[in-house]
Amino acid sequence: MTQQSAPAKKGLSGRAIGGIIIAVLVLIFIVTNWQSTPVQFLFWPITMPLAIALAIAAAGGFIAGFLIGRNRYKK
Repeated sequence: MTQQSAPAKKGLSGRAIGGIIIAVLVLIFIVTNWQSTPVQFLFWPITMPLAIALAIAAAGGFIAGFLIGRNRYKK
């Protein structure tokens, strides 16, 4: 008897599609908010475009999620 291997999955997973949709929505939200706003980080008040502050926050969230989630898939 010969055993056939299962066909390889093609296309994007649901997680990848969800991630892409969220990334696009975050980018649209960031791009539409260019007005300057005061931002305070710890003790330093800074005035910067809201889009830059949102991009920094999104990048920080992405990095934190990556660092926390990478141990889940480690073999």
